[in-house]
Amino acid sequence: MAKQNLNIGSSANDGTGDSLRDGAIKLNGVINELYTNLGNDTNLLININQPAAGQVLRWNGSVFAESHLDSLSADLNVKGFKITSESNGDVVIQPNGAGDIKFWAGGTGGAYTYIDGADGKLKYSNFFTALGDLPDASTHHGMFAHVHNEGHGYVAHSGAWMQLIDEGSSIGELSDVNMTVGGGPSNGQVLKWNAANQYWYPANDATGEGGVVSTQNLWESIFADSGQTTASAPTDTLTIAGGTNISTSITGDVLTINMTGDLGAPDQNIFSTIGSDSGSKTANSTATTINILGGVGISTAINGSNLTITNDEPNIVQEVFKTVAGDTGSTTAQLSTSTLSILGGNGIDTTATTNTLTVTAQFWTNQTISANKNIIFDNNGMAEIVASPTLGWTISGSVADGYSFNGPGVLTNQFNPTLYVYRGFTYRFQAPPSHPIALRQTAGGAAVTTGVSGAQDGVQYWTVPMNLSAGTTYVYQCTLHPAMVGNLVVV
Repeated sequence: MAKQNLNIGSSANDGTGDSLRDGAIKLNGVINELYTNLGNDTNLLININQPAAGQVLRWNGSVFAESHLDSLSADLNVKGFKITSESNGDVVIQPNGAGDIKFWAGGTGGAYTYIDGADGKLKYSNFFTALGDLPDASTHHGMFAHVHNEGHGYVAHSGAWMQLIDEGSSIGELSDVNMTVGGGPSNGQVLKWNAANQYWYPANDATGEGGVVSTQNLWESIFADSGQTTASAPTDTLTIAGGTNISTSITGDVLTINMTGDLGAPDQNIFSTIGSDSGSKTANSTATTINILGGVGISTAINGSNLTITNDEPNIVQEVFKTVAGDTGSTTAQLSTSTLSILGGNGIDTTATTNTLTVTAQFWTNQTISANKNIIFDNNGMAEIVASPTLGWTISGSVADGYSFNGPGVLTNQFNPTLYVYRGFTYRFQAPPSHPIALRQTAGGAAVTTGVSGAQDGVQYWTVPMNLSAGTTYVYQCTLHPAMVGNLVVV
């Protein structure tokens, strides 16, 4: 209800204030509103005695009384704010008994990280399936993680994840150990330091390096035509025994192997296998004979120790070429009498005299040149131009400096020069990349169209009309960069 005040009149007992009944009605309305809003219509439910600083009204089961807030009745949503302390005080979170302090992963995640209330230890699950699942090493410098697929722990350091060495690691995983030298370690080898490459590598332990000299196996394995043996100790002995008609002896450091049987060469196979263009023959006894026979147009003869092979038909007609290819197309000889004709094309004449082929290039253009027309060379070759003298320049340009013309009547690398053009002459303008050239009556003004052909961003020609007055001044100007502009003066 709206606020109501008792009317007490202008002065005592002047009869202008509320009557006792009206005043009682107003007072009852206020009392009812207080009991409705602060109680249960029958009793007031707020009991404030002597509140202390920081206390709040808290329901104690009967009434709202002053109290400290020491428990929550629902989830606490900080809504972007922090839980802080003051006066360098600690922020203490203390569960009851064996209760845990749990950190949840999102609204639907799990408490993978928690402080165990039973022993007070911080426990967490910090594994990733693959190396590519690890977070950015620079952002998480100092973080430890386990990568399941690798079976190792990793630490983020200097912008990279570094593998930790554990009991499942190989010594070759150390950065200063190279286990690939020499194809990998062999039985009995040790690690040695390579100062040039700054790493340890597998090698034999008895090379005398570093001042260490020890007894060595002088050989590892010995192979014979049949059988083999391998040294099994530093003191192992290899005995070289003679076989049939062979004796061996050692004097000092010299091993001598002598033949003790009769000298002389036994019967031998004098060839093993002889091959030909078609087929082959292998000797199968000491008396095997190989016959060398002539084919078509070929005869063979043996005189003493000499084998002679003769071409009986040396002047047989031969194909003089097989395939000849040109810029387009090719031809292949079909017969021994095939003829190859070399014909001239546009601007090319060919002449054959005795054993000489002469190819003569004539002046040629890919354009049909009409009477009284001139030609000019551009990037596509020779091209027909209008019937007047034609001049052109090499044009480059930049926004900072303007157009640079190189060519007739212009100093080298002169920027935005004034060009004097003759009536009846034709001028060629080829725009540099990103700087199209427009011929205009004034800077930024209307285009010059009479006698103009071509493209502003490519090659453009202007034949200066004969009816222009001497001194007429036009401009050339970049369509994209107005500051790139120069004068065209008719003379």
